Amino acid sequence: MDNQIATTLKAAYRICELGPLSGENLDKYYEPLEKVRNTQAVQNIGTALDFSEPGGFEKVLFTGHQGCGKSTELRKLQQQLEKSYFVIYVEATNELDINDIEYTDIYLIVIQKVATELHKLGLKLRADLRKSFEDWFKEVIEEDEQSVESTVNLEASGSAGGEIPFFMKLLLKFQSQLKGGSKHKTVIRNKLEKDFSRLQTDINLLLKDAFDKLKTRHPKLEKGFLLIFDNLDRVNPTISNHLFFDYASQLKSLQVTIIYTVPIAVVYSAKNLNNSFGNPNIMPMVNIYEKSDKVDLDYNDKGIEALIILLEKRIDLKQVFANLDDLKLLIKASGGHIRQLMRMTAIACLTAGSRGHGRVELEDITYAIKQEQFDFERRLLLEHYPILAQVCRSKDINRDEVGQILLSNTAVLEYNGSSRWNYINPVVKQTKAFQDALEEVIKDGSSLIV
Repeated sequence: MDNQIATTLKAAYRICELGPLSGENLDKYYEPLEKVRNTQAVQNIGTALDFSEPGGFEKVLFTGHQGCGKSTELRKLQQQLEKSYFVIYVEATNELDINDIEYTDIYLIVIQKVATELHKLGLKLRADLRKSFEDWFKEVIEEDEQSVESTVNLEASGSAGGEIPFFMKLLLKFQSQLKGGSKHKTVIRNKLEKDFSRLQTDINLLLKDAFDKLKTRHPKLEKGFLLIFDNLDRVNPTISNHLFFDYASQLKSLQVTIIYTVPIAVVYSAKNLNNSFGNPNIMPMVNIYEKSDKVDLDYNDKGIEALIILLEKRIDLKQVFANLDDLKLLIKASGGHIRQLMRMTAIACLTAGSRGHGRVELEDITYAIKQEQFDFERRLLLEHYPILAQVCRSKDINRDEVGQILLSNTAVLEYNGSSRWNYINPVVKQTKAFQDALEEVIKDGSSLIV
């Protein structure tokens, strides 16, 4: 991303990238939003890990809608926690098949990442522990040293800091099968589950050894390794329920500190996530509304102004937009969802350029909002609209499968502060199907304030 403030349509289009901020861009473009949304979740994570004892090996869940800014906040949190932890940032989408994840996969990715970072520091895991794991694991994956050496990508050695031990090559071999969708991985997973106690014992022994060696080399990092597992919130509700409910005890048993990102739909489950992981840490939308019993909520000026400031960090708004009042239409259509705001802003800039406009006009903004609306219309089922109309009325959503789907696809958004509440995505409100469903709901609720 260009580090200059965008003054042209082309630059503004490019600068509204949808990914999280990191590196120099994190310092340049980050805009704190704690005054317009409850960011206590992020603060609680930092405080809980700060309060924890060395060797406590906390497991923390962090959730929120995809695109709400979790990854950016995690990067800021990483900077804070690096004073007492060796932080390893893991993007699950790069390391795993996000559509097919088992808890055993996470175990193996954890030890692979820790071993890799230890190797880069010039430290070695105990030879007897490595050998024990190697002898067992190569039987599990039905590989020998020769077959592993012949298939593990040479680039893996370079990224790990030179020639790597056979132990790590075994893990890389399995990881390639995970990402490649190999049918053999099902067989391997079955073996690992049947002998889970061995997997758990071996990996925890290796993690303890890594922890001890890190503390000896870097005494200030007294709490050892912290893995931030980002992008796990992108798994579908079926997989997330499987991981975080059925195998919660396994995910908690790893002897290393971990922040797991989870889909917000998991929080809306009758199974009660609190029983396994304690209170979830939820990042809500930027609150651009004044909550009330109305169907059409009034807007909160502070929330809208905060998002204007966020855009000003990237774009010279006066040079890119013909009318700054029109910009507020984009913000209102975003519902306080940052990625949606960026996406619509980029489309508006692209549309203006295609139409030969020098700056973004009202018609370009309207077109961008419509494109977002059409995308929802293609994805939502007709039977979803009566439920969405009820959400608009009640400011809440059922804890069932449909409710989880609507939260996952951001048709329904969460807001909180002094209270927790839901509201539907503004672009969904514009659809005819929703308006028809809302009319029926209003007929059934004569006391409803409109």
